[in-house]
Amino acid sequence: MNTYDLHNLMGRAQRNGRQCRRNFLLSATAAGLALAGLSCAGVTRTALRESAGDEGKTGLSPDEYEILRLASLAPSGHNTQPWTVRVAGKGNWIIGAEKSRMLPAVDPENRELLLSLGAFMENLVEAAGARGLSAEYSVVARGSHDAEILDVRLSGGARTRDTDAAIVSRRTVRKGMLRDELRGADVAHLSGGEPGFMFFTPSSAQGAWLAQATVEANRAQAWRDDAQTELADWIRWRDADAKKHRNGLTPEGMEIGGLAGWFVRNFYDRGDVLGKDFRDRTVDMTADQVKNCGGWMLLVSSGASIAELIETGRRFQRMLLRARERMVAVHPMTQILEESPWRGQAVRAVGAEGTVQFILRTGYLAKYPDPVSLRRPVEWFLKA
Repeated sequence: MNTYDLHNLMGRAQRNGRQCRRNFLLSATAAGLALAGLSCAGVTRTALRESAGDEGKTGLSPDEYEILRLASLAPSGHNTQPWTVRVAGKGNWIIGAEKSRMLPAVDPENRELLLSLGAFMENLVEAAGARGLSAEYSVVARGSHDAEILDVRLSGGARTRDTDAAIVSRRTVRKGMLRDELRGADVAHLSGGEPGFMFFTPSSAQGAWLAQATVEANRAQAWRDDAQTELADWIRWRDADAKKHRNGLTPEGMEIGGLAGWFVRNFYDRGDVLGKDFRDRTVDMTADQVKNCGGWMLLVSSGASIAELIETGRRFQRMLLRARERMVAVHPMTQILEESPWRGQAVRAVGAEGTVQFILRTGYLAKYPDPVSLRRPVEWFLKA
């Protein structure tokens, strides 16, 4: 679910008394903050750096710890970070999913969760290869809601290209996309010659449908109470909550910065997410976003089995790792695939052969921001 630009929201302060009181507080505190020289910055990933791996504490070697830390930098819906890792033996990990970090309202079949596990797995494979290890895996789950999904085996192998920097610097970017259409060479670079990628310019019939359908699907989801409640549960407005959970959506991750970021961290709560103004601004922000991009990239799979979703998630992550070097922002906009009737219309509307798994708004950036989304330490998702 997309969030809104708080600066625009503040400009509509006259809507109700509560908003007026908040803006009075905002105005009153702005001068105080400036005079005091206080920072408006919130909690970011770099502010919560964990210590290096402790083999005695986790049972992992320093390399194994780092491999899992890098794997956990994969994206996930609402940044729930659903993965778990159980050490089944030396060089043998069972990758699973934690039920409490699933999203039943917007992802009832765990389709998106499995795609995220695929991205996690791609980071794991890349990080292992950079350390001279081969990571082979097999699907052990019988259903998409099983607690254990993949059996991973590490063994000695040839050292591969080091992609650690690309893994660490990857991030989702929602704002600041230029309207220049992506060049063909950059589209080809993003796809890496792999199958399943489709690209549509904003001016194409498919691009126009994707833009309009994204706004309407966002509107439907914003007013679906179970989905909005689920979103509210995963927003970490307070710095204390961000430090406690190290997951979910923070103001920084939602690109609400500066004084506006300070304001929402101190005065917003889950009740605001369920209010009419937040829902309306979500739709307004989406309508603005779809007008500002360089095109739409889709990723299609031939089927929807667990193995196919894992592999599609891996392809998605490989694309993300290639994006920054071409100054291309990638913003997943999933509501079309989560809401009816658009979910059933997508394949025909874009002429896809297979199942659409990702709808991605893309565009060039003048400056690529650093990653800020929080991550749980390895110890937190490592199971006995």
